[in-house]
Amino acid sequence: MWLNGSMSRLRTSAPILGILLVAALARTWHLSQNDYGRQYYAAAVRSMMESWHAFLFNSFDAAGFVTIDKPPVAIWLQALSAKLLGFSGHSILMAQVVAGLLAVLLTYLMVQRTFGPRAAAWSALFLALTPVSIAVDRSNNTESSLIVVLLLAAWLAMRAAETGRLALLCGAMGILGIGFNIKMGAALVLAPVIALTFSLAWRDRPILWHLTRQAVAGIVLIAVALSWVSYFDLVSPSQRPYAGSTKHNSMLELALIHNGAARFLKPKAEPPDATTPAAASTPASVIPEPDTVAPPLPALYDDSPTGFLRLLRPRAATQMAWMLPLALVGVALVWLTPIAAAATSPRFVGAGIWTGWLVSYWIVLSFAGGPVHTYYVAILGPPLAVFSGIAIAGLYERWKSGLLPRWGLPLLAVLMAAWQSYLFFGQEGVTDVTWLRWIWLTSIGIVLACSLLLVARPNLARLAAASGAAALLVLPGLTAASVVIVRPNVAVPVANMASLANPPDARQEAIRRLRQNAARQKLVRFLTDNRQGETFLVAVPNANVAAPLIIETGLPVMAMGGYLGDDPILTPQALERLVADGRIRYVMLGGFTLAPESTALDAIGQWVRANGRRVDQRQWSLYRRKRDAPYHIRRGNRWIAVPPPELFDMRPDGQTVRIGAKGN
Repeated sequence: MWLNGSMSRLRTSAPILGILLVAALARTWHLSQNDYGRQYYAAAVRSMMESWHAFLFNSFDAAGFVTIDKPPVAIWLQALSAKLLGFSGHSILMAQVVAGLLAVLLTYLMVQRTFGPRAAAWSALFLALTPVSIAVDRSNNTESSLIVVLLLAAWLAMRAAETGRLALLCGAMGILGIGFNIKMGAALVLAPVIALTFSLAWRDRPILWHLTRQAVAGIVLIAVALSWVSYFDLVSPSQRPYAGSTKHNSMLELALIHNGAARFLKPKAEPPDATTPAAASTPASVIPEPDTVAPPLPALYDDSPTGFLRLLRPRAATQMAWMLPLALVGVALVWLTPIAAAATSPRFVGAGIWTGWLVSYWIVLSFAGGPVHTYYVAILGPPLAVFSGIAIAGLYERWKSGLLPRWGLPLLAVLMAAWQSYLFFGQEGVTDVTWLRWIWLTSIGIVLACSLLLVARPNLARLAAASGAAALLVLPGLTAASVVIVRPNVAVPVANMASLANPPDARQEAIRRLRQNAARQKLVRFLTDNRQGETFLVAVPNANVAAPLIIETGLPVMAMGGYLGDDPILTPQALERLVADGRIRYVMLGGFTLAPESTALDAIGQWVRANGRRVDQRQWSLYRRKRDAPYHIRRGNRWIAVPPPELFDMRPDGQTVRIGAKGN
């Protein structure tokens, strides 16, 4: 009996175990190619490992000069992973890999209890293979952590709506509050969905009953969401870092403006359209010559027109919506089929939460007029996967019971083939590749052939349906494989099928990395050899220049203008005091920047040039360049001139150790 029970549990668990194995392979295979991911966040992790003060205040640097532009929870998890496994790119990225696997498992468990094991298995499989889900789970961006938190909140919300228990509703809202401390307002989109589903499930209760519970849950949400933000703003500015990406040194401003209204309002000036990973994550002195810069990768921001059709365009849809017609069938099956008499039934509640999630985030991402990264659509992965899984299970049950019209599955197969063909031909650089066109033709041909078999040979329906379903996974699977096989833009991790046909030249990439590492190490050696107790190793214009130096050394590097270089953190007078107090000796100007030409650093640059001594370039850089000669970097599809990096010694009377001198 015990053996029979064990075998039964094994058979029941086998599908999800297999799916988790596939998901793990997709998220860990060749993961080392992504290095540290986005070096901006990786540097913050390194700083947090060096200082509990930096950890508490989410500081970019160990000295607590400026914070990163996101709240702390996701970065805390990365720091804990690095503390446990040792600081490395692998340990940082593993935090998101684990989050991605948890998302697949949670999706399975949530769907299983409401729509059955078959729907659960297919839902988990679709999420495991969603291209953008794999891309973000292999990065150190915060989407993976946010999605896990949203799934946990949705699960508690379902239980709250089924039982009417206030504690569960408060728990769901409290978890959303934690989500706010992962990606601020992005987590709160689900709050109205939870509140509305709970109210509809118990719509026969008095209005006072509803108001009381919603008010208490709302207070919990606000209290948890603003706990860290309030603490940060209440601490004296002299005792904490500057709130990065703000104009008034307020974390509440970061939540309401930079990570809030600015995401919906179209900026006066268009954001930079793209950067290569090399330029975006390399100190100015290490950026290679123009003829060695990698070709531009997909755009940094999604600048497509806002509106309901935005996410139906191939740029976004190829990331998460290859199965969109199937998902829409799932939505129809859920709402057009009698669910249960009781509004509190698990199926009614589950349908409400999943539909609300899909619709609300679809609207938000469709109409956000501010800077929107394409990988944000990862948040639509779970509901689209769930409805696709529900569709397959529902269609199978109807086919088995004879309730499905004979033309139903063939029609759906033709629609799926047409939709996937639209996505395939809508991608830039794909249709020019012969072998990709053959894969498209073969997979779509199999789908259409199977649809004909479903009509002409009903006795082969099971084989035809299975073969057609497998063929429909080919193109999304190929898209997902692109981020596993080819290193993506780690700053904006999206899948790109065309990269399979045009991977970067491995030899040139290796040479570029060797040159960058050698140049960075020469700069680091000069700075560390000449450090005489200063707090900061060097002050640089922005976090993109500072990040690799922090990763390399673990020492504080001052990003004078914050992330982009346009935060009004520092004045010439404040810098003068820091120099006088012995906290800073070296200041670097020029080099790579994402900020507009006129920034808060202009006055500082003038003061540094007037009061510092320019360090001989031969002492700290591998490159030889005339003093005023700009170099060029590639941003999107154009070259831009960038002022050459210059290093200044603000205490020229101090002893300087020359690289290569005797004894060094």
